[in-house]
Amino acid sequence: MLALVFLLTAATLVLVQVRMRVHVREDLVSSLRTEAAIFAEIEQTHRQQTEQSVGLIAAQSSLKALMSTNDHVTVEEESGPLLRLSRADLLVLENPAGEILGFQAKSDDVPLSRIKQLMVESRGTEDWWFAGGHLYDVCLKDIVMGPEGTQRILGRIAIGREVSRGSILNAGLFGKSAFAFERNGAVLLSSLPANAWEEFEGSLKDVAPAAGKVREIRFKDERYLGTYLELSGDHPVRLYCFQSFDQASSFVSSLNQLLIVLGAIVFIFGGGITFFVSKQITRPLERLALGTQQLEKGDFESQIPISGHDEVADLTKSFEQMRETLRQSREGLVRSARLEAVGRLAGGVAHDFNNLVMIIKGYSDLLMDSATPATKPYIDEIKNAGDRASGLTRQLLAFSRKQVLEPQVLDLNQTVKNMAKMLRVLIGEDIELIANLSEEIGRVKADPSQLEQVIMNLAVNARDAMPKGGKLILETSNANLDLEYAATHTEVAPGSYVLIAVTDNGCGMDKETLKHIFEPFFTTKDAGKGTGLGLATVYGILKQSRGHISVYSEPWIGTTFKIYLPSLDKSVPVARPTTSEVAQRGQGTILLVEDETPLRVLAAESLKKLGYIVLQASNGEQGLEVAESHEGPIDLLLTDIVMPRLGGPELAEKLKEKRSNLAVIFMSGYTETAALENAQIGSDAILLNKPFSTETLANRIAEMLAKIPAARSAGAGSSK
Repeated sequence: MLALVFLLTAATLVLVQVRMRVHVREDLVSSLRTEAAIFAEIEQTHRQQTEQSVGLIAAQSSLKALMSTNDHVTVEEESGPLLRLSRADLLVLENPAGEILGFQAKSDDVPLSRIKQLMVESRGTEDWWFAGGHLYDVCLKDIVMGPEGTQRILGRIAIGREVSRGSILNAGLFGKSAFAFERNGAVLLSSLPANAWEEFEGSLKDVAPAAGKVREIRFKDERYLGTYLELSGDHPVRLYCFQSFDQASSFVSSLNQLLIVLGAIVFIFGGGITFFVSKQITRPLERLALGTQQLEKGDFESQIPISGHDEVADLTKSFEQMRETLRQSREGLVRSARLEAVGRLAGGVAHDFNNLVMIIKGYSDLLMDSATPATKPYIDEIKNAGDRASGLTRQLLAFSRKQVLEPQVLDLNQTVKNMAKMLRVLIGEDIELIANLSEEIGRVKADPSQLEQVIMNLAVNARDAMPKGGKLILETSNANLDLEYAATHTEVAPGSYVLIAVTDNGCGMDKETLKHIFEPFFTTKDAGKGTGLGLATVYGILKQSRGHISVYSEPWIGTTFKIYLPSLDKSVPVARPTTSEVAQRGQGTILLVEDETPLRVLAAESLKKLGYIVLQASNGEQGLEVAESHEGPIDLLLTDIVMPRLGGPELAEKLKEKRSNLAVIFMSGYTETAALENAQIGSDAILLNKPFSTETLANRIAEMLAKIPAARSAGAGSSK
């Protein structure tokens, strides 16, 4: 009998060891495939962003004009700002003859000769380049001019995003796995130590060419499980990810010792204990293996029941935490990639678009001075179109959280009352507007125009949800978000808030729709009836204003949006309504430095009409030359921040070395740059964000000159 029990115990030990190794292998296989799939999805998102950037830049008229010159010096000089605009790491401009006219790279050790060779060999729109020890994911596009059918190719543009060891490790995409980028049997980039590359390259000779399949690789006297992805292009590369099977299964030896002790106990106490121990160990592991298989299939919702308090239960808990973390990370990465792509697009076009809007509005103001009664309505329509264009830019920047806000202390009740008449017109006569406003609420600090945009967008959504009429209820009250609420909403800081709730009794939304309502371009409306930016704009404005939004909805019952804004004491005075500005005339000499010629000419003409002497320059270096050659005083410097050759802050610093009383006003159309440079312009300067009106510019100049009356010119003269 004892011999039989001994044989059963030994068989159990062998079976458990074999099953454990099988489970470890399945877990590694699932982990490797999941990591490879996530990297492939994120890499595809990055490549789409790069394609959008190269398409946007290739379509710019300024680039087409630049390539039309076919001048190497000019193109090389102007390609630097294009690299910064693209947010990429490599930029190449090639003419139709195959000559490199412009080449910019953030790394100084990328050889131009290698880039020329790669441009010749790359004939598609996507490729992988390896030059100077750097690996780039590259997108290429033709630069064409003219209408379709008669287009003329001006050359090609290539933009590359560097894939580095540090960027991959910092992103944590591969967890405990090692990775290597390989081409033709040679390692290009890897997380392995450099002394292991050659041995790894030798191990690849025994790997069958089957992308996506997990194979055993042996090097460094260890067994590894690995798989690879084919990354396409004219110069394709393979991405290997692998983990040591020997290290992952090393705990089996320790487990064997434990099982031997258990076997001895089983041998003493009989076969009943053997069955009990085997059941306790194998069943949870089978569930764990099933969970890894479900995870491999992309099922992040399948849960594993946890029972007991032993090591297997701890392992199961760790697996559940990993599954939940992986699900949240995947959702966050996809959502962040979408927002980042649109945010980059918004920031890239904001500067040029704002300049165009300023030119439209500025020349409209100039024409208005000499307009006849018959032409005034047409000029008003041009100005209104410019205002609408500015509004579109602000809306796009708002949901990407790059809008420059002008917060003021507001009474939320008064804001709602001021909008009541407009909202009644907006929602229509078949919808009843009800306002329940609490007189006990505190003040809030927000941009009034952006706050009105939030309320208006929610009202429009409510109107569309009630096509047959209904009720729209606006309510205000004080609210306190405690630590318990903040624990379940990580973006919320506990404290006192002012709440405004927007409720309708329309068609409502199901749970699946609620998951996506704040995503850009998501809409439930028919094609052509909605942009999908309304709620994304609301979300972006509130996040930038340190606010919070929640939503509750039931299908065919209605929806409630709750907006929380940080509360201020009720005694804080409310900002007074701004009156319309009138351009102030003045005297003095102004040095105007702006690289956009139409905008510079417009600003100079406007300032001359106001009585100022204007000195003009198209960049920082020319500004220095003009200042040196001008014998009289210069009272004020009006300059753009970002310019070729020499930027605005550097120009102001050099001029103040000889003209200490010089007043400075900076202009910028780059939303990110404006925020960055704001810390560098000094406390004695003013920053104007484009677009701005002639009245605003004139009054800011008068404000700055009033601070230094001794530096102003005594009389007015003719303009230069």
